[in-house]
Amino acid sequence: MRWTGLARMAAAAVLAGSAALAVPAAAQAAAPVGGGTPILVGGNAGCTLTAAGWDASGAPVAFTAAHCSEDLGTQVFLRDDPRAGVIGTIATRNEVLDYSVIRLTPAATPVRQPGVTGTGPVPDFGAVVCKDGFTTGHTCGVTWQREGHKFWHHACAGYGDSGGPVTHEGRLVGLLSGGHMPPNSGPAGSVGPLLPSCVHPAQTPFFLPAISYSFDTITADATERNWPGRGFRMA
Repeated sequence: MRWTGLARMAAAAVLAGSAALAVPAAAQAAAPVGGGTPILVGGNAGCTLTAAGWDASGAPVAFTAAHCSEDLGTQVFLRDDPRAGVIGTIATRNEVLDYSVIRLTPAATPVRQPGVTGTGPVPDFGAVVCKDGFTTGHTCGVTWQREGHKFWHHACAGYGDSGGPVTHEGRLVGLLSGGHMPPNSGPAGSVGPLLPSCVHPAQTPFFLPAISYSFDTITADATERNWPGRGFRMA
């Protein structure tokens, strides 16, 4: 069938309009994810991303706490944007360092957490660190103790903040794991079960300290094991 000139013009206008409508939809498909992004692991376990970027293979990946999931292949969603769909799956887990590597899907694009210039070593006693999590937001506190690849600090944190980035002077230094009394707290360790988790930064200062793991140690471990996340390069 031949198309008349008018029909061709009408068809071209319809196609152009369809293309114009398709562009915004494609642009919205990839959600930005990075340190501090709130997620749902398995659709129900609320946690927070530590950082996002690419591994040595060029694959987009992100990190969070291992205790947020139990099985490899568990799907990960954005807590604040369920319409984004599955943004990744759990690719590896290390319960000793409490980290998981998430292999991101095309529904997510890695971005760097604002204000973070790179990674850094575990902070010393007295250093003020800050953490970001979807439950208690951005909070800061003093570092009480460091022991190898882990350290304890008093930045307010609660359930759902797990996996959140811990920073010191603009550098990512740790992955937030949970509430725990420092081992060298002596007799004070016996009051650990009596101290509540911090659920709001304005509450009493007497709350359970948080334990975090060195992010440099975590990425080095993934590299040594040749796991997804090896040779991690932050967005």
